[in-house]
Amino acid sequence: MNDTLLRPLIGLVLKRGVGLGGLPPAQQTAVFALAWAGLPDGGTTERQINEQLKRQLAGALSFVDTDHVELRRWLVDAGWLGRDGYGHEYRRVPWPQLPEAGQALAAALASVEVASWVAGHRAAYEAQRQARRQAWAAQQPGCDRQAGVPGQGPRGQVNKP
Repeated sequence: MNDTLLRPLIGLVLKRGVGLGGLPPAQQTAVFALAWAGLPDGGTTERQINEQLKRQLAGALSFVDTDHVELRRWLVDAGWLGRDGYGHEYRRVPWPQLPEAGQALAAALASVEVASWVAGHRAAYEAQRQARRQAWAAQQPGCDRQAGVPGQGPRGQVNKP
């Protein structure tokens, strides 16, 4: 796994409500690579690809503010997902045929179980966030310093404002 290539992606997956159209091209490429890595090789029907993208948007791609149809269109237009002329069959574009700007990131993501990788980084971030919140709360006046619970005195009695 290439941590240098994946590091910028970590900051992106921790966000919420990210619109694809508002991202710079490098971050769009990162989103496309993440989606691409979670798709199966081989041909799939439109229904199957929609289900795959829905699962990703509920999991690893939950930070993206879009639906599966728009994401599918973005992936096709950007060269990450191929489709037949009728829109019946979709194929994940093979790595050597991907847009050059995203090949290295796609290769790094291909060696990772994407859903677990994203979930692990989100869990670590939440744990750090919770620890910071507890440390801050413990320093506030009228707070149980051991528990870090605002509004409780030293013996657990509730302090009234």
